[in-house]
Amino acid sequence: MNNSQTAFALAALLLAAVAPALRAQDFPKISQRQYVDGSAKLVVTGAFAINEDVAINKPASFSDGESTWLQFGASGSATPNVLITYGETKEIGIIVGKGKLTATGAITPGEKSDCSGKADVSPKLISGKYTCHGITSYDPRTGKMSTIDIEVTFTVKS
Repeated sequence: MNNSQTAFALAALLLAAVAPALRAQDFPKISQRQYVDGSAKLVVTGAFAINEDVAINKPASFSDGESTWLQFGASGSATPNVLITYGETKEIGIIVGKGKLTATGAITPGEKSDCSGKADVSPKLISGKYTCHGITSYDPRTGKMSTIDIEVTFTVKS
């Protein structure tokens, strides 16, 4: 192995060591259920700002035993909203919005992510906290791309 190959291998090893990646134990197993109550504290800073408690959208939130959709507020509405998804591929999605301002973060198994956090699941309650840093967002007011940071803390009852 020459010096450049050694340097590349060392850089890859260091990146893997410091890059937060979704581990199997971080992906919650959520049984089939409907949600009867809950809310999320949504804090967005950067290109746009949100600091509000948002109630769960009960009809739009459910778990089918393989995937879960937790919708707080109404997607696409002028008021703050956040969707947290848990997919069959074990990816966790965090989508925030307020009117035309939106941004999407994700935690993908085995990949470096700008988001981190976890959820705790019991038979009647799910609670969790996710943070995302440097998420790209398009601002239709300026016509430019920019970044935001997201913090969402939530509790839902089934």
